[in-house]
Amino acid sequence: MAIKIFVSHAAADEKLASALVDCIFSCMVLEDEEVRCTSVPGHKLPIGGDSSTILRDELSETGVVIGLLTQNSIVSSWVLFELGATWGARKNLQPLLADDVDYSDIPGPLSGCHAGKLAEKNDLVQFFEELRTVIGAKARSSAKVDSAINHLVKANSEYSKISLTPKPPKKVNAKSDIPDPTISGMKFSELKKVLEKEKIVIPPPHSGSEEEVESDLLTLFLGNHTTLCDGLQSNWDSKSAGGFLYREVGLKLIPYELVKFDKLPAAQAKFFKRLIMSPNGQKFVAHFNRLRASE
Repeated sequence: MAIKIFVSHAAADEKLASALVDCIFSCMVLEDEEVRCTSVPGHKLPIGGDSSTILRDELSETGVVIGLLTQNSIVSSWVLFELGATWGARKNLQPLLADDVDYSDIPGPLSGCHAGKLAEKNDLVQFFEELRTVIGAKARSSAKVDSAINHLVKANSEYSKISLTPKPPKKVNAKSDIPDPTISGMKFSELKKVLEKEKIVIPPPHSGSEEEVESDLLTLFLGNHTTLCDGLQSNWDSKSAGGFLYREVGLKLIPYELVKFDKLPAAQAKFFKRLIMSPNGQKFVAHFNRLRASE
């Protein structure tokens, strides 16, 4: 069954994405298989499938791509890949903005797209009416639609309480109670600085714009660590998002032992190699998240 709606989002926004998917099904009649949202149970990618290939094929065939834009997603290289590919293919793109993102934050050429605000009920009413028309879905009862949109507005409000809450300022010269672990023979703080200094140029369309965008190995590693857990393959198209991540991110992380080559069956190993997250890589991401949570 063809995918009618593809929800592009950051994995960190799973709860907000789940609320959006619930609202979609409460506003119109659809089959589970017609909506793809990789973080939401019932709409994830099939186990064992080639993630990059599946996403590329589904993006080319889907009726509408919804860009769930938050502070997490606008810095996610994978989300930018998806939205850039959608824009480049002239597909129907419908951006929705959470409260922590303003119109001026919309990246690259997508800034010209009219976007709806999750906090504005009138925007959502118009959004779901247009979405239903584009994919040709039957509407639910007006009472159910109204209730579903109210729940989505509330979910966005709960999300905003967390994302917009100011963090207390750090104490000058205060010593952290969290020890600095050794990862791949280096202190975490030292390895973090090394990865930050290694710059990577992201070309269009992967950059989400018509121009190249400069990033760094640390940002791309952290932003795509879930993809690395699934694995990156050497035989992916060099022009695809997965191929770019394999060459420009995965291979450059090998010297730091943050990724490793997966042990493949002999029949597969003849044709390609697969890079996956190593225990050191998992340790690095876990400590990074622990430090961020303590701030």
